[in-house]
Amino acid sequence: MSPFFKRINKSMKTIIKAITGIILIGSFIGLLAYGLNYLQKPNALENVEKRLDEAAQKESVLTENEKKLETESQTKEWEEVDKQTDK
Repeated sequence: MSPFFKRINKSMKTIIKAITGIILIGSFIGLLAYGLNYLQKPNALENVEKRLDEAAQKESVLTENEKKLETESQTKEWEEVDKQTDK
């Protein structure tokens, strides 16, 4: 041991050990929380937002004719839904 630690009385050593223990336990809990957060799967909302972004990007690549066909198909689908709900 260094001469510094020899001069410290016994009560001071216990305080240093307690502080060191608190720091070690706190860092362990912090690393554990960080690791578990990293392993956590993204929630459903993030997946939906990602798919919407991909769809918007895909839609910008469509030609005018493809956009027209897509709009017609969506309109037809909504008309079918309206007919089913009106029954």
